[in-house]
Amino acid sequence: MRNSYKNIEDRRKHILDILSKEKTVQINQLSQRLDVSQMTIRRDCNKLASMGRLTQHLGVLHYVSPEKASKSITRERIKKNLGIEAAKRINDNKIVFINSSSTAIYAIPDLLKKNVTIITNNGNATQFLTDKDNATLILSGGSVKKNNVMKGDIANRSFLSMRSDWGIIGCAGLSLEHGISTPFIDEATVNRNIVKNSRHLIVCADYSKFDSFSNFTIGSISDIDILITDTFVDGKILENFRHHGVEVVQVPQF
Repeated sequence: MRNSYKNIEDRRKHILDILSKEKTVQINQLSQRLDVSQMTIRRDCNKLASMGRLTQHLGVLHYVSPEKASKSITRERIKKNLGIEAAKRINDNKIVFINSSSTAIYAIPDLLKKNVTIITNNGNATQFLTDKDNATLILSGGSVKKNNVMKGDIANRSFLSMRSDWGIIGCAGLSLEHGISTPFIDEATVNRNIVKNSRHLIVCADYSKFDSFSNFTIGSISDIDILITDTFVDGKILENFRHHGVEVVQVPQF
């Protein structure tokens, strides 16, 4: 009888717990300690490696902390794929709000090829501009710090003064209980205005954001029309989102 999904998840969590303490461990050692076959351990570790949580070489596993994983090439590839998928949902002649998310920004290169208007408080969006763009890119204005994110009264007024057909946002936390959340108080109000004044909302969230709550709620699950995520998220979690009327799109990772 095949292991239940929960057993698999528990075993993978156990692998990470062991690695977090010992930093390196051999596959055959894990096989003995967890009393499962080496093939099963390899399958688990291949999945964890694809999530950026460990590296492996010649049968030896090396731990990658969540902080480093969040900055890894693997996580960047996941975020990029989610942003690209979000852009596919937008047709020509639409107005699109995009927040300061490092995931949502990856929708911009493909949106610039379309006949749309993009309004964002992320100054980093300008790096994607080319001479062949069809879209209009508008920066919200506002006070700017090192990360090029615009915030404050000017940014808030920009998103309060118009409505978009679509909003594309990322977040720091996403849960049925606490909704959509962000860690920064000076960006929270801007994000709330984006959510409030978007006729339809797309949330891009990778596996690390689920069942997590950051400091400030910016919207509820009922605000979400489309949730775009990866294939590493527990299917039961996503089914709960579907029960709340959210269209869930899982993007395969290669």
